[in-house]
Amino acid sequence: MKKRFGFAAGCITGMLVSISILLLIFFGNAGFNYVTGKGFKKDEGSQLLSSKVQDKIGFLNDIIDAYYVNYNDDESGMTNDDRIEGLYKGLVGSLNDPYSEYYTQEEYKQLSEATNGSFQGIGATLSMNEATGKCYIVGFTAGSPAEASGLQVGDVFYKVDGEAVEGLTITDLVKRVRGEEGTKVVLTMLRDGKEVEYTVERKPIDIQTVSVNMIDKEVGYMILGQFDSVTTEQFHEGLESLKSQGMKKFILDLRGNPGGNLDVVVKIADELLPDGRIVYTLDKAGDEKDYDGSDGKSLGMPMVVLVDGNSASASEILAGAIKDTKAGVLIGTTTFGKGIVQNVYGIGDGSAIKITAAKYYTPSGVNIQGTGIEPDIKVEFDSEQYLRDKTDNQLEAAKRKIKSMK
Repeated sequence: MKKRFGFAAGCITGMLVSISILLLIFFGNAGFNYVTGKGFKKDEGSQLLSSKVQDKIGFLNDIIDAYYVNYNDDESGMTNDDRIEGLYKGLVGSLNDPYSEYYTQEEYKQLSEATNGSFQGIGATLSMNEATGKCYIVGFTAGSPAEASGLQVGDVFYKVDGEAVEGLTITDLVKRVRGEEGTKVVLTMLRDGKEVEYTVERKPIDIQTVSVNMIDKEVGYMILGQFDSVTTEQFHEGLESLKSQGMKKFILDLRGNPGGNLDVVVKIADELLPDGRIVYTLDKAGDEKDYDGSDGKSLGMPMVVLVDGNSASASEILAGAIKDTKAGVLIGTTTFGKGIVQNVYGIGDGSAIKITAAKYYTPSGVNIQGTGIEPDIKVEFDSEQYLRDKTDNQLEAAKRKIKSMK
């Protein structure tokens, strides 16, 4: 537990207008729940699949069958199943919601594996620059094939196995990079405008989402990378490890944390905060659901929380609850601003849909969608200083603040 995550990734992504995701994890900045698809309410007013629409789909399909030159062409690789899956993806894609997505059986399997804390891949973290559409490496899972390969933070994805990735979504890029254990993927990256190529063997990746160390005899430091099913236990073990080493003051680093599972962040917040409201959600029908702390415990010591523009969704739930309850001081820059929650509905045939289903609100009733959470103390990250001598000025500000707290 003592090995520290490198923070260079989060520092660099703080300079980008980007959506950070762990490579090979599909939910991105999603605070989400797994739920069953049974028993949901059907909107009887929807006319989407009227007979007129179905007739038009049939007519379009007939034209494709009759005239599309690449159909049934072995080189195209397209199958009838691909076209059917394309219909499903197109329906969800028509929402123009970057957080809603249809998953094929294979994609849903990969999502489930990843959010359970392990998957087969290379173990890199990437961010997509929305303005340019380019995907960058922003970090690595400790001990992963990607970390050992020579790939570097800041490398831009250019080709995968010789095929250009321009125009691909993050999900599609992830699908190309993932693969079975023992197989290899050839990655052509752009570094300082020049092509560099690496062959990386895919291996099982166990995600370590929490890293801790003692800054001095009193101050404990934890980097919390994301909120997966494995995070609750890792967080508890990390916190207990710091306490056993004499921690009297706590710095929690949520910079670059893209979010994750709503139930997980609630459990973690419950361990840090006094009993009471942590977050609540409102769904389409206006129904409110409260998530309250009730374990009778709290951290009981001074706490500083580091945040930045890539602290999103579930990490904003935790930061917002800490700020509203005045349980700690937030230092850094304004968070990402994702105040919505996705539900994942299994469809029974192995596929699934992830859809934005609710808005969440901090204990004081604030929805931060599109605005983010303002830190109590604003400190811009000094990238030039970090590149020059590895000084993390935001962390240094946190150290100064925590030492003044009683």
